[in-house]
Order: sequence, then C-alpha cells, then structure tokens
Amino acid sequence: MTNLLQCENLVLGYQAAKANAAGIVAPFNFELKAGEVVALLGENGCGKSTFLKTLCARLQPVAGNVALCGRSLWGSDNATWTARERAKLVTLVRMSGLVCDRMTVREFVSLGRTPYAGLFDGRSKEDEQIVDDAIALLDLESFSNRWVNELSDGERSRVYLAQAVAQQVKVLLLDEPNAFLDIPRSRKLFALLQKLAKERNMGILVSTHSVEYAEKYCDRIAVIVDRQVRVAKSEDARAEGLLKWTEE
Repeated sequence: MTNLLQCENLVLGYQAAKANAAGIVAPFNFELKAGEVVALLGENGCGKSTFLKTLCARLQPVAGNVALCGRSLWGSDNATWTARERAKLVTLVRMSGLVCDRMTVREFVSLGRTPYAGLFDGRSKEDEQIVDDAIALLDLESFSNRWVNELSDGERSRVYLAQAVAQQVKVLLLDEPNAFLDIPRSRKLFALLQKLAKERNMGILVSTHSVEYAEKYCDRIAVIVDRQVRVAKSEDARAEGLLKWTEE
C-alpha cells in the first residue's frame, strides 16, 4: 500500500518546548497508508490532538518531519505543499469545531468544495452532486435544510464528517468523532470509515477512547503512553501490551 503520510524522527509539542527540549513524546516514526484505518489511543492530555494538528500542518513539530504524499509539510521551497493544495489532500475533523449562525446543513457540507472553487467561488453540477452524495452517505437528507447550530451534538458530528467527505481528501484525520454518538451510530461510523478507506483508497487516522471499536474496525492501533508512540496491528495490540494502560 502507498504511504500517504510519512513521519520521520517526529517530536510532538509546541515551539515553546524547544527551550527545555521537552516534547510531548520521544522521537518516533509513523506512516499512514492508503486503504487503512488506524486508531489513535491514549489518555486525555497525552498528545493525540497535538499529533493530529501536526499531521495537517496546523502545528509545526518540535523536531522531525512529516511528508504528505512524498512532499514535506514545511519549508519555503517548491518541494512543499501550498495551503490550497494541502486542503485537497488532508483535513482534520474536530467535533468541537465552530459553526456559523444561520448556516444550513447543506451549506455547511458545501464548504468542503471550497478548495476546488474558482475565482468567484462558484459550484458546478459536479460539486453539487458530490455534496448530495456526502449528505446521503452520512444519512443527513432528513435535516439537510435545518440550521447547523440547532442540531444535537450527535447530528452535528455527522455533518462535520460529511463536509470532510465532500472535500474528497486522501488523508482524513478525526478527533474523537464518536464522542457524542450512541452505540448504534458509533458502530455505523466505524464501519463507514472502513468503507471509505477501502473504496476511496484513503488513509484514515481516528483518535478515540473506544478501544473495542479500535480493535474491531481498525487495521492498526497507535498508542501514545509514557511519552512514547507504539504501533501494532489491531489483532496484535493487546498481546503486545499496547492496551495494558487501559486495564490499570
């Protein structure tokens, strides 16, 4: 499988950490391949969100490098991605994202087409069809004309994901997408992530506290614990001790 993201000697943290050389985690290597779903586990405050923000260039690492489809996320030369190019390849979906007042579900999902818009931000018939497909995929048709700020947390989380689907990225980063979903919706979500990865050849990294879904629906599990990142196949993670911290 093709590597979509490649991390080399990556040290997570904020730039202030350089002063005392104390990153959130020790240097590590990591790759995210096309067609796979990787679960990102760890206790609150361990650095999961920092990791996700680093992978989409919202945060520069303390040290090391991240390559997106073979090109660096940072630097000033032609070997790096522009913001517009990057938006067509990777996105981070956070369930606590801000929503503008008086924006309908369809309008919000349509924002996923922004990186592809022309000078006057027009929407083609193809754009509209892609938005329709995303709305149908996340089962939003029954409330596509409602205001997003009036939805429940669970409904809104599906809207956020629909916008990312409409964006047609290769790398999808999700920060606790099932935090507000009930059990049936959570199961459906993780099954959908499997489907998206396989059918659209995407790489998906999903931060979650749901260990059972990680083991059942994800190809690999990455764990941040004791300032270390460890990765294993989902079926091997428990035997290799990656989930021991959940039992303590």
